[in-house]
Amino acid sequence: MGGRVADLAREYKVSRETVYETLKDARLQVFQNRSSMNHRYRTILYGFRRLAATEKRVAEKTARKAHRLNRYEKAIPGEMLHLDTKRLPLLRGEAAVQPREYPFVAVDDHSRTAFADIFPDKTAYSAAMFLAESKRVLPFPVTGIYSDNGSEYRGRADHPVVAFCRETGMSQAFTKVKHPWTNGKAERFIKTLMTEWHSKTRSNHVSRAHRRRYLYAYVDWYNQTRVHQSLGTTPFGRLEAYLESVNNALT
Repeated sequence: MGGRVADLAREYKVSRETVYETLKDARLQVFQNRSSMNHRYRTILYGFRRLAATEKRVAEKTARKAHRLNRYEKAIPGEMLHLDTKRLPLLRGEAAVQPREYPFVAVDDHSRTAFADIFPDKTAYSAAMFLAESKRVLPFPVTGIYSDNGSEYRGRADHPVVAFCRETGMSQAFTKVKHPWTNGKAERFIKTLMTEWHSKTRSNHVSRAHRRRYLYAYVDWYNQTRVHQSLGTTPFGRLEAYLESVNNALT
């Protein structure tokens, strides 16, 4: 070949270690392709992988923003009830092995009127009981529900929620797979609930029954007193405005 190792490394823009390895392979009659996993290659590969991950995050953020800017809103109360659930933390003094509790929430798409209750699990039977309770206590007829694809909401024909919807004539729709933000109204209410109800009153929760009573009081306040930023009024205020508009249209 001729030339010094340093000259060969400089000419072919590789390290001297690479030249030595190549010469060794030549002596051993090894003429197969070698991996280019040197430090420079790994650095570039890492950079492209980070770039791909960043592009993915940007695309997801853009999709969420586009969804927010293109918000829909049902025209009639009860036309779509958003459902979701969350696991509650333990109370002070409770053992780690103590079973957790789960608040189920329902939010009306049109008025943002909310309903919530706490169950000892997040099974399909609890979800069906909560849906029946929501349909009974909300001040308008519920004709459709919307939820994520969790097993508590979705299943075969004999699934408790699916069967209840079929028997009562309610439609059932689900978020697109891996697009949980499309159920944003329910997720936002849970976030608000945990901040304004659970975190602010946690020191007063002397028992699980006591915590549940605080939840009921908060939901009443949320519906009747708390002004919703996107509505400019309370959820009950939005319902009253809807009723007034319907009465005006009929007279």
